[in-house]
Amino acid sequence: MKIFLKWKLLRTRLYLEHLSPRAFHLPITIFLFLVAALIFSYQVFESTDVWQRYAAATGNAAHFCELNRMDEIVRQPANTWSNLGYFAVALIVLTIGIQDLKQGQKRRQSNNFLVQYPVFSILFGLCALYLFVGSFLYHASLKAPFQKMDQTAMYFLVVTIFTFNLYKSTPVVKVLGKWRSSHGYVVAVALILNAIIFGWLWRMNINVLFPSLIGILAISTLYYLYFKSQSQYFTNYIKASFFCMLIGFSIWMLDRTHALCSPESIFQGHAAWHLFTAASILLVYLYYRSGTRIDNSVVEFETE
Repeated sequence: MKIFLKWKLLRTRLYLEHLSPRAFHLPITIFLFLVAALIFSYQVFESTDVWQRYAAATGNAAHFCELNRMDEIVRQPANTWSNLGYFAVALIVLTIGIQDLKQGQKRRQSNNFLVQYPVFSILFGLCALYLFVGSFLYHASLKAPFQKMDQTAMYFLVVTIFTFNLYKSTPVVKVLGKWRSSHGYVVAVALILNAIIFGWLWRMNINVLFPSLIGILAISTLYYLYFKSQSQYFTNYIKASFFCMLIGFSIWMLDRTHALCSPESIFQGHAAWHLFTAASILLVYLYYRSGTRIDNSVVEFETE
């Protein structure tokens, strides 16, 4: 009974009351079907070189500990299959976003911005899905086009979380003399920034650009928490997310420097990085899911 009550309370605090277990039947089926299809494809094309027409990846591609099996279709098995964690996160977030969208006008009554505006959840879920596809194909092939997908997907997620902070810090804007929700504008900002990254900024050194984006994200998060927030967020989510990211990064460094390295083992540091960052991404989403829609605004505005 206590477990049931805690689960019911958790659903309420995360604004998931309208979600039933049945809503996850389809995503679970999709996940299992994709895994089965990938395993089948691997068995059929194991020794087939389907990547030869693509240019080889550069930079960090040569620094992973795992043995590169250049005569197989999946050249880094552990680093490749561990990306399924991102796929699971994408399915969870997209399912929640779509279920929010199905609420129609009823969702307008919610006090959480992710429920009110499912476009945020859908954008976040699509970025996680893009990360899965890019990173999976990159580590399977070690080819340049998929390396670009892998890198830009990480940037896209950071930009999307930044737009969460941007909306939370400025939930309403005055347009033509009327206060309106800023959600459409900040989503447009996210799309424009992601387009700039994909078209140009991704060419910058990942060891410079990624930390820079993380720094901007951290500043925007601290600004919101200390100067705008008046609601009680479940800060344990963000702490757990940071902890997962810290562990993952530490293991990533040990793998990249070969300080902890067994090339032929199924246990790979970079694979662990994928799993820990997948958990971190989901925890970030739950953190924002636990917050109210508007913290520091008392004005009336139109949502249409």
